[in-house]
Amino acid sequence: MKKFQFVFPFLFFFIMGTTGFALPRFAAATNLKCGSCHIDPNGGGMRNYYGAAMWGRGTLPVRAWSQDSTMMDFTPRLNDFVSIGMDMQTLFYHQPQQKRTSFYQMQGNIYLTARLANKLLLYFNKGLYGFDVFGIAYVLPANGYIKAGRFTPAYGTMIDDHTTFIRTKTVFPLYRRDDTGIELGISPSFLSWNVGVYNGEEGADPSNGNVRLFTSRAEALFRLADVNVSLGGSTWFNKGLAGSLTMYSGFVGMGYKDLTVHGEVDLKKNIAGLGTKEFITYLEVNYLLFDGLALKLLYDFYDPDMDLVTGSETRYSIGAEFFPLPGVEVRPMVRFHSINPGNVQQNEIDILMHLFI
Repeated sequence: MKKFQFVFPFLFFFIMGTTGFALPRFAAATNLKCGSCHIDPNGGGMRNYYGAAMWGRGTLPVRAWSQDSTMMDFTPRLNDFVSIGMDMQTLFYHQPQQKRTSFYQMQGNIYLTARLANKLLLYFNKGLYGFDVFGIAYVLPANGYIKAGRFTPAYGTMIDDHTTFIRTKTVFPLYRRDDTGIELGISPSFLSWNVGVYNGEEGADPSNGNVRLFTSRAEALFRLADVNVSLGGSTWFNKGLAGSLTMYSGFVGMGYKDLTVHGEVDLKKNIAGLGTKEFITYLEVNYLLFDGLALKLLYDFYDPDMDLVTGSETRYSIGAEFFPLPGVEVRPMVRFHSINPGNVQQNEIDILMHLFI
């Protein structure tokens, strides 16, 4: 591993650790927990009424255009008990070095929730590459809940860029890694904390009669003067058939006026064969130019073996997020990706089309 690749992000997180946390950019901008906009307390997946109708359609898009096009009576609720949601992401990409130009369907999800009682929800998510189905009961103290069924274990930050190294180089090669188990969480005041126990699925082996995966995730959210700040971390312990996998993540971030910054560091130890220790870093900076348009700068770094001096990957990305209309996002990105040894280039131009409810 090149020393400067390690020291730069570490110093950044050390400094920001006193003032921030790697919440996704919208949570950092609003100082709200991810569960404020999503059905799942950990964020991601279906949006609740505030996330879909108020934030997604009323705040994100260009206001002048959205006022002319939006449905004033829009709601994701089919009735008082059932709500619906959808997500579609189609990626156009051009890779000059590999001479590839193509489309890739990154996401296609339909969500459904049914309120069975005042504090009990049934959630269903069918996507292109898997499904979630779980029940969640808000019956624990300190705004706590019990979630049981099949879902993605809580780990790291819920980044919506499916190509980031903290997703593709950890345990989320297709962004989602659904598993079957139970999660308990509490959310008193500024703090959120959960623990989960799962089968630890591996391919066609759902459990082999043993519970093998344990996770925990915590985050704190607060304000210092005019800055939204937070700090968090998570753990992943999985003892599988081919060996054990251990991961630790720390994430920090901040939101100040139209600027948001967040990032994550992961340490991954895979005990299979000789075993390797991997290091993964992500940093994202967003600046809101005006309603509906934000500039983005991204940094990804991956070292597949911290004991070797070669083999690392570095990627810098620059682009924008544009929400012209309610439920519509266009995200053009230019990515500069190099792999050592040899400084092999795998650059890419992306244009992402995202439609959502």
